[in-house]
Amino acid sequence: MLKLAGSFLVVTASLLYGWRVGRELQEHVGQLVGMKEMLLMLHGEISYARTPLKEAFWQIASQGKEPFSSFLEQAAEGLGGKEESIGEFWRRLVEQEAGKFYFTGEELGLLERVGENFGYLDVQMQLKNLELYMEQAQVLIENAQKELKDRQKVARALSLMCGLFLVILLI
Repeated sequence: MLKLAGSFLVVTASLLYGWRVGRELQEHVGQLVGMKEMLLMLHGEISYARTPLKEAFWQIASQGKEPFSSFLEQAAEGLGGKEESIGEFWRRLVEQEAGKFYFTGEELGLLERVGENFGYLDVQMQLKNLELYMEQAQVLIENAQKELKDRQKVARALSLMCGLFLVILLI
């Protein structure tokens, strides 16, 4: 009876782990969409409202979703007053906050590149760069969405198989 209860707990824990991995994969796609929304809102603030960068960050942070809201709040607080360029500051901030995102290296690299040209280029060039980054984000979103269901199935199946394997080993 004790072995049966232990086996049940092991299989249940493995299934819950597979479910959690599936949720993280879904959150990954959600964060990619959030990054594109952030870029789109930034594009709008710069092009239509002609808002300075610091104020644009505050505006978007008040409207955006986490983890981008807190990221942009920190970006707005840290802008100006430092001897480093805006691009260097942005890159350092992305590296510091990388743990909040469910991003791969390529996706973090895209987020880092977003801030490279802030403050250096004129408004039109910044807008063109933001459009390019939005297109790249869209490609990443489409790829992640294509792979989402398959990866979730694999995660659930592998977690179940690992749980059953542990049960067999323990019995």
